[in-house]
Amino acid sequence: MSTSNVIVNAGNFFASDAADRLAASDLFSAAEISEKFEQICEHFERHHAHLNDDATAAQVGFFLVNRALHILGYTHSHNEPLGEDLRIEYTLFNSADAFLAHVGSRGTNGFFNGAVGIAKVAAWAANLDENVKNEDGTAGDPPAYELDEQMKATNIQFAILTNGRIWRLFHKNTVAMLNTFFEIDLLKILESRDTDTFKVFVNAFSAKAISFDKSGSCPNKKLLA
Repeated sequence: MSTSNVIVNAGNFFASDAADRLAASDLFSAAEISEKFEQICEHFERHHAHLNDDATAAQVGFFLVNRALHILGYTHSHNEPLGEDLRIEYTLFNSADAFLAHVGSRGTNGFFNGAVGIAKVAAWAANLDENVKNEDGTAGDPPAYELDEQMKATNIQFAILTNGRIWRLFHKNTVAMLNTFFEIDLLKILESRDTDTFKVFVNAFSAKAISFDKSGSCPNKKLLA
């Protein structure tokens, strides 16, 4: 399928040839990509009836995002406190060992020192560019605005924003601009069974893609414009 309406490199988040480089990446073997694709397709088929325009953010998380994050290699925790009034919706670790090594520091910045990313989930029908509605009916800030605040507080470099259908990757240096991100339409990939574009998705959004090694190297950081 054409990727022109599936992949968006908004604001030149990544270099112009990033999609081609992600498609050619050997971060995962062909067998690993195929296995991940079948896992997420099977899960989506089992739960897609719950994923409709009435699905809340909590339902999107429960019926799709939690499993998708696991397939992408993350161990994640929910609603972690930081300070008096800040809670991080999803804190992403690249292994269970990394999570367990920092769980004793919950409630402090030390907990997030072991994380590789954070994530926020919106309702299935949510427009990720529009202001969210507060519980009292008033207009709040766009979801990425909150991510900016959280990334500054945790000093984490990458964040994911998704309504289950659309997945956006942000970096702490440009998230405040709100219009600079790498986006992939996962729903279109699943509906068309497009394994080639799914490889791009995995190579951009996986735990491996946003993790730094001991030398400070990170696959996604090399792609930043």
